[in-house]
Amino acid sequence: MPATTPLLGVGCQAWLAILALVGEVDPLGTRRDALDAFLDQKVGEGYVVETRTDTHAIISRRLKGLKRFTSGADAGRCVVEVDEDGRVAMRPAEPRRA
Repeated sequence: MPATTPLLGVGCQAWLAILALVGEVDPLGTRRDALDAFLDQKVGEGYVVETRTDTHAIISRRLKGLKRFTSGADAGRCVVEVDEDGRVAMRPAEPRRA
């Protein structure tokens, strides 16, 4: 099929671009931007970002001094998530597995 053949009144390239957006979790970047701003604030408060996606992150408090070398529960380890409206929520995360 030629690239200019209309599909439902829209050119194939435009139709493929629309289909690409349908699969996106955050096509406008609203959730990513809200998470970026929140994480910037938390890093300033002493948190470290362990991992992140466009909509979720795991953060933890950076331990100071010899406390870094002790075993036990993770101090201040949290899951950060952003909903469809750009609202950020933070909840305790499960401990790291050994």
